[in-house]
Amino acid sequence: MKAILAVNNLGFIGLGDQLLWHNAEDLKHFKRLTEGATCLVGWRTNEGLPPLPNRELIVDLRGEPLDPSTIDWCIGGKKTYEKWAPYFTELHISHIDNNLIGDVGMPNLADLNPKCKIFNYRF
Repeated sequence: MKAILAVNNLGFIGLGDQLLWHNAEDLKHFKRLTEGATCLVGWRTNEGLPPLPNRELIVDLRGEPLDPSTIDWCIGGKKTYEKWAPYFTELHISHIDNNLIGDVGMPNLADLNPKCKIFNYRF
């Protein structure tokens, strides 16, 4: 499973269940990578998502078992990234040039798969 997230200059990934910013380049990047894929999303993050055409969303309800081999991308939120980090084979991080204060910081990826490849992008 791959993961994709965006973080701003101050280390925030969101405010509630939404992004802090609107960055057209990053949104195009997200679409290009995840289109046609099966995407894992946390329940709360799912509540704030706009429609994501051409993607199958699987909501992590935390009590039901999921097979990570059937999921292409983890798309958030924070607790979902932390829970599934041991299964990530790739981590795609968009660094957004933005200084807004959020209430959701970068996930703790201490349990990240040691073989995970990390890709960084700047928008």
